[in-house]
Amino acid sequence: MTSTERTRYHVGNREIGLDVEYRVECIGTLDEAREWLRADVEAVAEDVEDPSPFDAFLDILDDAEIVGEHHIDVFVFFVQAVEDCGCPCDCAERGEKCDGEHRREAAAEPQLSDADDKGRSTFQFDGAEYAVFNTTDKAVDEDWAVAKVPTEGPALPSRDCLLAGASTRDNAFALAVEKLRPTRLITFMPPHSNSFLDPREEREAEEYPQVAADGWVCAWPTEGYAVLFENGEVRAHIYPGRPVEVSVARAEGGGFDDLDGEWRFVETAALAARAHVLDARD
Repeated sequence: MTSTERTRYHVGNREIGLDVEYRVECIGTLDEAREWLRADVEAVAEDVEDPSPFDAFLDILDDAEIVGEHHIDVFVFFVQAVEDCGCPCDCAERGEKCDGEHRREAAAEPQLSDADDKGRSTFQFDGAEYAVFNTTDKAVDEDWAVAKVPTEGPALPSRDCLLAGASTRDNAFALAVEKLRPTRLITFMPPHSNSFLDPREEREAEEYPQVAADGWVCAWPTEGYAVLFENGEVRAHIYPGRPVEVSVARAEGGGFDDLDGEWRFVETAALAARAHVLDARD
């Protein structure tokens, strides 16, 4: 079976207890990530009094599992495996065509703020603000929710609620980030449902979404399933549930094939379907 993962690697370092000071690289292959990690360790070793712990790490680097954190002296060197991270590139600014494979700067990881006096925390994701809060007046388990903070006007539950019913504040934050990551690569249209009170002509016109926009778009004909498009062409059907189910359009001959996997969100399922389609072309 074709893999549904298109993994890249975020490579960087920081001093223990401090934030990352320098650029974190987003790299396409594990071999390149290993070489970047080596260069990071060598550069830091040049500025310390005792380089022996760094040299010892470099001696075993070629045969070591590099994904994870590596503590050397007062530094942490890390390699994070990130599935379809969607980190931005500067190809447009440099007047180049993006091939999607080059090294680029890793997008900053969202950070959850400390809770205010009402137990509400916030975080930023790609320029938007999200609030993590308990739907009761107390920190009750299974009642944590996440909603987008509107730039103007009141919050609307049907539009702004990202998820609800999470077990803890930290779990709500982690689930929200998991659900948001695919939006860097796919445009998700809001859920749509037809009403039997609408005229039949209107219901039939919206029975199947028509997406003409370039790129990857996920749209809803009804609340029953979503359709993933690439440049206006149907690539997959996604069915909400526990777990979410995915059927991917065949490249030739028509029809759909079920995609193996378990996903909690339509967004992550759409990302897996996109990866499957792209991997099949490699």
